[in-house]
Amino acid sequence: MTNIDNTPIKNTTSANNILPQFVDQLRHLYGIIVQNTYVKDTAKHLNRIIQDANNQTMILIVGKERVGKTTLVNGLLGREILSVDDQHPTSVNTFIRYGEQEEIKAYFLDGVVAVFDLSKLELLTTGDTFASQILREHLDYLEVYLKNDLLKSVTIIDSVSLEAGGGEMAYFSEALMNRVDEIFWVLRAGSMAMDAELLLIETLKNKGVEPLCVINGIDDEEHATAFMDSEQQRIGHLMSDFIGISAINALVAKQTDSHELWQKSQYDQLIAHIHRVAENSDKKTYAILIRFLQWLERFRFELTVIPQRDPFQSAVENIEKYAGDTQYEYSRYQRDLAIVKEYEQEYEQVANTFKQVQTLYQLLQTIAQHDYLHDSKVEEFTEIAVHYQQMLREYRNMHSEYLREYERLDAQHKKIHGKGLMKAFFGQHTQNEFFKERVQKLNEQQEVCVAQYAKVQQAEVSMLQAIRDTQPFLIDLVKVRMSRIEQKVQKLNQQRAKDKRQLKRYAEKLNEFSCLIEAQGYIKEHLQPFLMNEQMPLKSKDIAMLEETVQAILAIDLSNNGLLARSQMNNKMESIAIPFEVREKYPLQMLDLREEDVKSNDIPEIPKKLVVQYED
Repeated sequence: MTNIDNTPIKNTTSANNILPQFVDQLRHLYGIIVQNTYVKDTAKHLNRIIQDANNQTMILIVGKERVGKTTLVNGLLGREILSVDDQHPTSVNTFIRYGEQEEIKAYFLDGVVAVFDLSKLELLTTGDTFASQILREHLDYLEVYLKNDLLKSVTIIDSVSLEAGGGEMAYFSEALMNRVDEIFWVLRAGSMAMDAELLLIETLKNKGVEPLCVINGIDDEEHATAFMDSEQQRIGHLMSDFIGISAINALVAKQTDSHELWQKSQYDQLIAHIHRVAENSDKKTYAILIRFLQWLERFRFELTVIPQRDPFQSAVENIEKYAGDTQYEYSRYQRDLAIVKEYEQEYEQVANTFKQVQTLYQLLQTIAQHDYLHDSKVEEFTEIAVHYQQMLREYRNMHSEYLREYERLDAQHKKIHGKGLMKAFFGQHTQNEFFKERVQKLNEQQEVCVAQYAKVQQAEVSMLQAIRDTQPFLIDLVKVRMSRIEQKVQKLNQQRAKDKRQLKRYAEKLNEFSCLIEAQGYIKEHLQPFLMNEQMPLKSKDIAMLEETVQAILAIDLSNNGLLARSQMNNKMESIAIPFEVREKYPLQMLDLREEDVKSNDIPEIPKKLVVQYED
């Protein structure tokens, strides 16, 4: 992805250090204009610039349906985190960031932020249930936090598929493209970029943006090399470079630790490119500066429009619509109900964690299946229990081996002597030495069984003590999990109540257009001098654009508006808390395994030692 005007930026010491200072200036400006709700979207865009300047490098994965964008990301992560479904492709932009706590933050269009477990990712992105469809209708975007070293330096965005039809240009969020530091344009080997894609890529080219063309599927396309050469000739002038990869091979290589498959996937080239993008701080600084200049032009337009309309009446109309539109409120309430329903189902599952646990084996299986039961103390118990089971298996194997040898020798003895081995005395026979030797070996096996049985008894004592100590602790872990689910619902209801309080204050902010006058002064006194510094990595045309935009902003007279009257609008928005009465409905299923539940009651007895005498 090239610079804005396709011209290299000179590396300077000031350029490397200027971004944190610039962000401080933008934060102050944001703190001023955010007080005015009429420029809410503009303030949101400014805040996004601030966030992007502070965040890691962002890489956007773009392409039409079924080219393997999501699989590509999974290959980079080395895990099948994102759901891949040909029938239900990714339907919400998903920001994948680094996080010590692996979880999902769902950002809804009305500002609500809900936290979900990682297991709910399929529900939020590709699920086809009624609840998932309701959730996605109100979703803005997702943030998925993963503990992955690659994400310490970059944020990867798995985007929705391009929308296109006929010969028209493919549609994709321009705002999102403007936010990112690099674009990976994904094609599948054997499937050329369609005309609608090319129109969009040409538009990017005109803005100085050249994506990296990533051709996926080189593993299953016989003519992948020829296809790549053909596409380079056809659209190479629109792309910064071409890389051929196999997302499937990369993912399987990570899962199986196969160096050969990883080499075939050619992901090393892709990751090397990602690191180069992440390390290019000068390019990011310049891109943020240009985005701010573009934001200034948007802000100028917002200020120009305000004096030409009746802000007070418009604000009142918007408030009435927000507070009085029962359809909107009903839809929003249904969305919240769907969230709570998911929490209720999760609560039920957690409450019934130990419902079917009646044996030690079932307990170990349950612990393995639930992440919230993973703990150092539980792992210590698991090791003791598994050791007990292993000692028991080894004893049973030894005992079975002894019985097989005994029965085989006993049959031979009956054939020769007419009686079994347990008879005390037999006459002379040429085979007696053979039987004496075999009986001795059986007795040696019997001694091994005795020793192993002692190990079983010892392991059983340790296991019984461990399970007595661990059961209350496991119950406490489940209670903590249930409590956290209740806290999530409480947080959602708190957000509903907060929305009502904010709406009550909305009217009081109608007279806050004076903050925009303060913003004009701040731009003139602080931001313009800061950006006009000769050490700033701006070109002459950028500086000319800055001067022109600032002068236009200062020329807008907002002082005649004064402080607008406070609205006396009644707040009609309901803030009734959504009930979450689950404690009685889904009582905690206790874990109370007794000694007879966990001990093996079919341990075979220790075989007796053979004492067989023969005449000399």
